[in-house]
Amino acid sequence: MTITHALFLGLLQGITEFLPISSSGHLVLAELLFGMHIDPKDMQSINTLLHAGTLLALLLVYAQVWINLVMAPVRNDTAHSKKLVLLVIATIPGALTGFFCEDWIAIHFQSVLSIGIAFAVTGVVLVLGEMHTHKHHSFLHRLLHPTQQEPRKLTTRSVFLIGFAQAAALVPGLSRSGLTISAGRLMGLDRKDALDFSFLMAVPIIAGASVLAILDLFTGEITLPSLNIMSIAVLASFVSSFFSIIFLRKFVISRSLAWFTPYLFIVSAIAIFLSLQ
Repeated sequence: MTITHALFLGLLQGITEFLPISSSGHLVLAELLFGMHIDPKDMQSINTLLHAGTLLALLLVYAQVWINLVMAPVRNDTAHSKKLVLLVIATIPGALTGFFCEDWIAIHFQSVLSIGIAFAVTGVVLVLGEMHTHKHHSFLHRLLHPTQQEPRKLTTRSVFLIGFAQAAALVPGLSRSGLTISAGRLMGLDRKDALDFSFLMAVPIIAGASVLAILDLFTGEITLPSLNIMSIAVLASFVSSFFSIIFLRKFVISRSLAWFTPYLFIVSAIAIFLSLQ
């Protein structure tokens, strides 16, 4: 991996992590197109550590929210204490799946064909997430405009289902933000609440995956590029992640995530075509 590769991959990670188009799928495709012949587990770990920049951006943007959540038990803040418990519940499916299935996923779901199919699945999920709004609106209106019905609140059942969506998104090509926000929408949340909860629940899962990757590095189970190259990649990921979060938080208030579906279908078709060559 060169410095140019590191810079490009870091920027790509930051931009695609929060847009509902799958950072993992784009990173694997980019690494394959660059001709990087990397062991699947090493590649998975590189992608995981690129998320460290994403993690820093999330903590920065949601700093006040996390302070309120962490301090809630001390302050007897019932509302934030409940939200903290719901975040823990939502993290369980992804944490267990990552711990027990990370190596299996890295080996079996890194092919271009697999990623192409996963891109298409993500596009379909984004559409499904916008289909629960008022029935008297046209199908196109329901896809492209915010819901006008009374939004529901987070419950133990809803966050557990959102957590399963996050677990499924460990497969490259399935967008974590896309699946979790769409799951929240299907549970009746408005777009802003679904997006904010999706981004909050990303913090523990990314932090946990990063710690495991670092442990694998110290035990010699994985090999990474030099510290300088990885530092550039992580920094690029942080900067692009920060602006992606800000953009999507504004975008999602007035627009549907289904706008990203045509792009996902195009990338899916390209990936599947490449896999057949």
